[in-house]
Amino acid sequence: MKIFKKNKSIFFSFLLTFFSLPSLALAHVKWFAEEKETVRPYELTDLPVVLAIILSVIVVNIGIFLEKKLNTPKWFDRSLEKVAPFVLSLASIGFGLSFLIFSYYGFIFAPNLIPESLLGERLIWLQALAGAMIFLGIYERIGGLLLIVLFGFAIKEYGFLEMMDTLEMVGFAFYAMIVGRPKWQLIDTKSFTTLIHKVHSYGLPLLRVGTGLNLMILGFSEKILNPSLTANFLSSYNWNFMHTLGFEGFTDYWFAFSAGAAETLFGLFFLLGLVTRTTTIALAVFLVTTLYLLGPVELIGHLPHFSIAIVLLVLGAGARLRVGRKE
Repeated sequence: MKIFKKNKSIFFSFLLTFFSLPSLALAHVKWFAEEKETVRPYELTDLPVVLAIILSVIVVNIGIFLEKKLNTPKWFDRSLEKVAPFVLSLASIGFGLSFLIFSYYGFIFAPNLIPESLLGERLIWLQALAGAMIFLGIYERIGGLLLIVLFGFAIKEYGFLEMMDTLEMVGFAFYAMIVGRPKWQLIDTKSFTTLIHKVHSYGLPLLRVGTGLNLMILGFSEKILNPSLTANFLSSYNWNFMHTLGFEGFTDYWFAFSAGAAETLFGLFFLLGLVTRTTTIALAVFLVTTLYLLGPVELIGHLPHFSIAIVLLVLGAGARLRVGRKE
């Protein structure tokens, strides 16, 4: 009993992660596919939709309760203090590398954002420059600022709605600009660091909020609001593992809805700052799962998400822009 009390936060983390796995199977996947057939949209009167709404309300309230009651074990915090600077610096390097890879393959932030004009081609070079600065630790904060500028110009190039799918990139750009890298900086700018110090406590929360909004937007736009798109994807990729677990009646149609609902719910948890480390563990489990299902090439698209997961796992929710207690 004493062991349970000391480690109850870890216990609940793994418990929540375990029960989330079926729903996470398709979470954080953008369907790069075309609609080949029209599928009936989900309706609020559908029983699974009603149950999902009720369950989501219950889970969010449980998350608020756990956020107020659970504490991170002291041994975990002490262990993180030793490795955090190195781990966070590796995450920063990974994020910079991802932008260099994106530029090499000729897209901005996501594979569907391919340059179609002179402006788009110039944005590729701007992305490469920002990625190199973050990767090498040369004026990394300015590199983060360049990514924010890049996002603004990309809205002009691709439209506001298309760019809403990439808000997690903007979140990390703000994090890089405000927080910076604790280790392995080649060149830093003291004047910019001093200027940005006043908003230092918002760097991590902006990363979390950007990630949460990204998950919620993808959950709605790509899955819940567009079942035709998900139906086409699942016809090519047999990801509905519920059949192998004995749930033969769990169709692709409702499997996709479950994925969208889970993605939206986890995005909401990030947005509100509820049990952030637990939510991150669940997201990390999915990221590793997709590597197995789609192969190592998936690592390219998810490299920035691994970096984000590392930061949130190490630092948690941050003290700002969250529901419940402050850290």
